[in-house]
Amino acid sequence: MQVPRVVLITFLAALGAASCGPSTSRLADGPVLVPMRDGVQLATDLYFPEQDEAPYPVILIRTPYNKSWLASYGDYYTRAGYVVAIQDVRGRWASQGDWEPFVHEGDDGFDAIEWLGTQAWSTGKVGMVGGSYSGTVQFAAAIQKPPHLVTIVPNVAPAMPFDNIPREGGALALGWALRWTDIIENARTGQELQAKLQRSINEDWSQAFSGLPVVDLDRTVVGHEVPYFRDWASRSPSDEYWEPLSYLSALDALEIPVLLQSGWFDPGTRGSRLAFEHLTRGPNHPVRMILGPWAHGDQGTADVNGIDMGAEAQRDLMGEYRRWFDFWLKTDAADAPAEPGVEVYVMGSNRWVSGHKYPLDGTTLRPLYLSGSAGPGTHGRLGWVPPATTDGFDTFTYNPGTPTPSFHAALKRDALDEYLARINTGRDVLIYESAPLDQPLDIVGPIEARLFASSSARDTDWTATLYGLDEAGDVRVLGLTFGILRARFRDSLTSPSLLDPGTVYPFTIDLGHTAVTIRTGERLRLEIASAAFPEFSRNLNTGGDNERDTEWIEARQRVYRSSAQPSHLLLPILMNR
Repeated sequence: MQVPRVVLITFLAALGAASCGPSTSRLADGPVLVPMRDGVQLATDLYFPEQDEAPYPVILIRTPYNKSWLASYGDYYTRAGYVVAIQDVRGRWASQGDWEPFVHEGDDGFDAIEWLGTQAWSTGKVGMVGGSYSGTVQFAAAIQKPPHLVTIVPNVAPAMPFDNIPREGGALALGWALRWTDIIENARTGQELQAKLQRSINEDWSQAFSGLPVVDLDRTVVGHEVPYFRDWASRSPSDEYWEPLSYLSALDALEIPVLLQSGWFDPGTRGSRLAFEHLTRGPNHPVRMILGPWAHGDQGTADVNGIDMGAEAQRDLMGEYRRWFDFWLKTDAADAPAEPGVEVYVMGSNRWVSGHKYPLDGTTLRPLYLSGSAGPGTHGRLGWVPPATTDGFDTFTYNPGTPTPSFHAALKRDALDEYLARINTGRDVLIYESAPLDQPLDIVGPIEARLFASSSARDTDWTATLYGLDEAGDVRVLGLTFGILRARFRDSLTSPSLLDPGTVYPFTIDLGHTAVTIRTGERLRLEIASAAFPEFSRNLNTGGDNERDTEWIEARQRVYRSSAQPSHLLLPILMNR
């Protein structure tokens, strides 16, 4: 079974990729301590071009890892005539203060930008770049509108705090939260970090994460209690704690140019899509988004874990960022370069398609309906014709004691055969498959599962996983096309409402987005379940606190597929492109 393993690297895993040729930068003597408004000083390495004369435009990278490990980025951008400032965020490495992920990044980013913009060697134009955590800090600073910030380039930046991390669809992103916390707390050298990254990819975490209550798992995995993990696990979504972590809605009013980049195998790709949606709602300013067949990093390779994605997938992403900075930081330009606002790579047909909005012009949203009868040992059907029956539904039982495994957890550790053996014989999942396609189908854009469903429990989870099957019946991964929704958050991710057991409700599950050509003879396969363990914490079905409680009950689930309650996928079909 040849499928790409999804390597969940961090920005740091690509260290050194930016370095090419001899250094042409001059590092200031020792770190500069940049003052914050509360007196805390953040350690910052400054890299200066050797050839050019001041003043210079400035590029800022803020990182929770180690500023010294990012020296190659200093070399790269100084060769293009920039001062590069690489800063340890508050409480990390050489910087002062207490470490609380995400909490202080807005204020600290503002203060760092304004300090850089007012130095004698600065032109007053500051841009920011960086991936993953170093991408989210750019949004946090930008929405505060520091006067000297001209542009940002957030790549592979997840959506915060309820759409990606630390929660998604109301459920705690347990796999990310615990593994990332372990890396942050315990990796003190680059070698240790790489080892922990490999362990996070290759190891089956089901047993390590199986203990209850969830809030105490930091002791088991990390080795000690971690206050911020416990905040993520236990704080109410209405708690004011989340306010400094929330930036998406504030992007509506952002007025600077933004370049977004992500990949179809990047767990933060939903963040780029949602950021684009919000950025393009507000003032008329340039926003560009590049989405390719890549993982979680800044390397636009044509190879994804040994799978050739086609020569056109090769992109010099670092060069894209640099040209963006050259335009906005070195010229007096007021308008965007003559480039498409959106570029997406369609896997399978291996081509780029572009436009000025997303989904692209020419996209039709087409429902693919659940039909037939699904259950243990039986697969239902996916079809374009709405169901005619007036009383159709399928049932399964969800037991939190033996939670349904995660497709993508199995994918990244190369264990899909084991996963499929479990899923195909389980009583806790419904499987629906389309007929082989009689002509190619381009799916390009966001995907939703719209379910009509009921539960015997006062709260439960609904998950949806979509992938392809080739003509031989082997799995074809379409990207990270998965979604989860905690039922109590069906109407709002911040205002929970428990279920009336047995009542049918509509649920909309966001399956992310992708761009892929489904070939003639291939099929689509949809799995509906109530867990994706260990990537997401389990719903205990009691209506209580899923992260603090230890008792659970089984839930009897129904998914309806009748003419009045037509559960379906909503697929973005790109026509004639």
